[in-house]
Amino acid sequence: MFASTDGGRSDEETPQQHESIADFYAGKSVFITGVTGFLGKAYLEKLLYSCKDIDKVFVLIRNKRGDDVGKRIEKLLDSSVFSRLRSHRPEDLKKITPVYGDIDKSELGLSLADQERLIKEVSVVFHVAASVNLDADLKTSLVTNYFGTTHVLKLCHRMKKLKVFVYVSTAYCNTTVKVLEEKVYPLPVELDEVVKIMEQPHLDSNRVKKLLNGRPNTYALSKALAEHYIAENHGDIPVIFIRPSIVTSSAREPAPGWADSFQGATALITACWKRVNRVIYGNGDNIIDLIPVDYVSNLSIVAAAKVKSTTEIAVYNSCTSSIKPMTLKGIAEQIERVNTENKQGSIFLPTIFFTSSWLFVIMLTFVLQLLPSFIADLFLYITGNKPMYMKIQSKVLHGRHILNYYTNDSWVFKSDSSQRLQDSLSPADKRLFPCCPSDIKWDEYFNTYFCGIDNYLLKRK
Repeated sequence: MFASTDGGRSDEETPQQHESIADFYAGKSVFITGVTGFLGKAYLEKLLYSCKDIDKVFVLIRNKRGDDVGKRIEKLLDSSVFSRLRSHRPEDLKKITPVYGDIDKSELGLSLADQERLIKEVSVVFHVAASVNLDADLKTSLVTNYFGTTHVLKLCHRMKKLKVFVYVSTAYCNTTVKVLEEKVYPLPVELDEVVKIMEQPHLDSNRVKKLLNGRPNTYALSKALAEHYIAENHGDIPVIFIRPSIVTSSAREPAPGWADSFQGATALITACWKRVNRVIYGNGDNIIDLIPVDYVSNLSIVAAAKVKSTTEIAVYNSCTSSIKPMTLKGIAEQIERVNTENKQGSIFLPTIFFTSSWLFVIMLTFVLQLLPSFIADLFLYITGNKPMYMKIQSKVLHGRHILNYYTNDSWVFKSDSSQRLQDSLSPADKRLFPCCPSDIKWDEYFNTYFCGIDNYLLKRK
């Protein structure tokens, strides 16, 4: 649970009340994993832009899909996320210091020289890297999300200047509970049992299902296991768990609506907005917890700066359901509002149908999506054009299937600690690092969200 006590901290360790968030990072070096991902890029850009006197930001880079590490760094720096840095302070991009390795390997696959640099210089670690494939098998999820975390924590224990270790988890790792608090929940399976299962050449599906114990997928289980490993092995390292819900495009920074992939719910929301998906499995009153990416990065950066030297783990839910709840029906209304305001309203109402009956899901999907797509493809074929609509439907239905668990249920994630954290900031830091979504206005955000999808993902101005 979030620790508000100063247990064991000496006066010398207590940060001055007037110290700003940027002051905390001044002269310090930070290590971030997962910087080539959506969330990792947001962390990296915000630290460089708003903490001007930060010393270096070490980033873990590995080879991927045939790209060498040099090309990956070049591609990273060319990303639209760094537009304002390139425009105003391009020299600060030189603070990005790549170290080449692999989260899946012992000691992160780092060279001895890079290990020594991190051990001597790093004060704050943000472990953001994760395999977020909700379809992944158990071994794939555990290798990166569980064992990768063990590798990072072991390296942290060797860091001589380390002030705090921030682990980015997920709000959905304990979904057997309907109202989730900011605390570490008990795990119904021993870590040793999971390791033994991992050593087996073939995984029994029944044992995997038993391990999941009501969790939606191996991603959620692997994040829960990683949390428990950290809780049992962090020793005297101050630890923070950040639990974001469904991360969506930015509200304000680095630019309104910024996104770099159809990640999480964005693909399904876009499909509904563009009317290639008309059916959602679930009750329209179910809460769907969306959180803009900049609130997650701000919360993490602020929490690290305000950390207390305690053996208790501070847990922060980066979520909207307990403060600014949004329902599935509410998202549908936002889609219809935006389309109407842009004179793109549908003549077929409602735009989206909600049902908790599989039979109705199948029937409505056939009538409203598959049949029109088949007819459209048939027309394209007859006129000598390449059919495409059934292929689009295949992708849409696959994405919808993955998210069925989340749309057909409802949770409330408490975020009292996040609110208290924001309340503790100076007026200037509240403006620079908004981290509690109590100020979100959904109408404004969805305008920004859809513009961002058009600009950054669909490449249409």
